This record gives sequence, C-alpha cells and structure tokens, in this order.
Amino acid sequence: MRKLGDGISGGGRFSIDSDRLTRWTLSAFGLVLLIAFWEAVTTVLSLNPKYFPGPMGVVNELIRIWPAIVAALPNTLSAALVGYLLALALSIVIAIPLVASDRLLNALMPFIIGTNTVPRIAMTPLVIYWVSFYSVSMLYLANYVMAVWVAFFPMLIAAIDGFRSIDEDTENMLEVYGATTWQEFKYVRFKNGLPFIFDGMKIGFVLAMIGAVVGEFVSGTFGIGSQAASAIGRTSIARAFAIVLVLGLISTGVVLIVYLIESKMIFWRESSIMGAE
Repeated sequence: MRKLGDGISGGGRFSIDSDRLTRWTLSAFGLVLLIAFWEAVTTVLSLNPKYFPGPMGVVNELIRIWPAIVAALPNTLSAALVGYLLALALSIVIAIPLVASDRLLNALMPFIIGTNTVPRIAMTPLVIYWVSFYSVSMLYLANYVMAVWVAFFPMLIAAIDGFRSIDEDTENMLEVYGATTWQEFKYVRFKNGLPFIFDGMKIGFVLAMIGAVVGEFVSGTFGIGSQAASAIGRTSIARAFAIVLVLGLISTGVVLIVYLIESKMIFWRESSIMGAE
C-alpha cells in the first residue's frame, strides 16, 4: 500500500528530471529535423547558394568570417548588456512609485504607453542625430540608447504587474497592520514581483540586442549590425545568416542564464524551461 507523500521526494524528483530530459530531447530533435529539412530543400531544389544557402554553407561562412565577428562582437555585446541592465534598473525604480501611488500611475501610464507606441526602430536616425549632434565620436552612444529604449517598456510593465499581484486578503492584512509602503514592498511586493520581473528579463535582453544591432545598422558604427548591413548590401546571404546565427546563440545563452538565476532565486516556483511546473 502506497503511503501519503510517496513520490514527493524520490519519485517526484525523478518525475521532474524525466520531464526535463524529455523537453530537452524533443527540442534537440526538433532542431535537427529543421536543419535536415533546410538542407534537403536547398539540395533537392538546387537553389542558388548565393541567395538561398543551406546550413552547411552558413556554417562554412561562419568559420570563414569568425575572426571578423570576434573583433566586432564586443561593441555589440557591450551596448546590449549595458542597455539591458540600465533598462532593468530603470524599470524597477520607476515601477515602485507608480505602484505605490495610484494617482501617479493613472497620470503617467498614458504617457508611458504613448511613448512605447512610437516606432522606435524608425526613430533610430533621429536618436543618432541627437546623440551625435556635438561630436561624431558619440555615435556609439546611440546604440546604448536604442538598447535601453527598446528593452525598457516590457520590463516596466512586467515589474508593475508583479508588484501589484497581491490578493485582496493580503492587501487587507497590510492595511490592518498599518504597513508602510516600504514594508509592503520589502515583505510582499518584491517577492510577488520576482517571477514577473524575470519573465520581463527574458524578453528584455532579446529586445536590447535588437536595439543595439539596429543602432549599428543605421549609424554604421563598428559592430555586428554594421557587418550584417554590409553583408546584405553585398548580397552575401550566407554571411547574413551566419551573423544572425551568432546573435541567436548569444541571446539564447543569456536567456538560459536568466532561467538558471531564476531557478535559484525563486526556489518556490519551478521554471518552465529548467524544470516542470
């Protein structure tokens, strides 16, 4: 006869590990199928590798231009990472007073949403003009500005939703005990908001990378974005695919690191990627 609690320690752990292994195996299998299908299509249809390169052509091109990518990557990564961290810090700092004051939230949210609806990518040339108005050497700063601007809004909304995600009973308890705003955030809102903040962080880095690359794409500053623009201008599609592959792998790696940090900090909730919910 099975006792209550059996499987929670040993069996439960095995179930979580087994489910995690199944997810990773299916993901790897799906990726292999996609690459095989891509290679088969380009081979069977005899597509021109100049315009429709296969995966092997992309890998070979990546190996050939790897030194150039390594030289350009630090500029792009620094803009994306610094912009990402600045956007994260700003989103939390701004979300706190907005959640603490309903009047402030109602007054500023239309402005914040309106700012987000502006086509930021289309505004890149204007940002570059403003930043480099006094000195052309400031062009690199535009890449940082774009990374912050693109990544900020989703993380701000995630932080606001997270800090406000407390049930009515908890709010009544805080009111009964006369908790100050700082005590509310210290004991309740920060903990409740962490899962939301981490969800925003996963999206935020991808957006920060897009902002940095687009900034380089338009400004022509040395980086992965300018290399991609050059590859497209020369109709070197294999090179463009190779650059996109590198950016995708970097973004995936950072997102996985965020998942790992989340699984350690939010130990009461199993990550949907690192384990079973």
